[in-house]
Amino acid sequence: MGLFDKIDRSAQVMGRMAETLSVDFAEAIAHHPETVREYRQAVMRCAACTHEDACTGWMDAHPQAAQTPGYCRNKDILEQLA
Repeated sequence: MGLFDKIDRSAQVMGRMAETLSVDFAEAIAHHPETVREYRQAVMRCAACTHEDACTGWMDAHPQAAQTPGYCRNKDILEQLA
């Protein structure tokens, strides 16, 4: 998988996790434009994560949640925005 494919895949996983926690990044960015930088950083953290399979499995089992799994590199930002 190439770098851009990996980043695209990570953006999809990140978006799905955001939906699981009822986080709307578009709305957050509209109200606080600096959030776009945090979103980009979150996607890059997701791309560096080694738990993608566990993460997608967790999301399959938890269509809605109040917290991310403990290993999530974006736990702080997602739970802050939730």
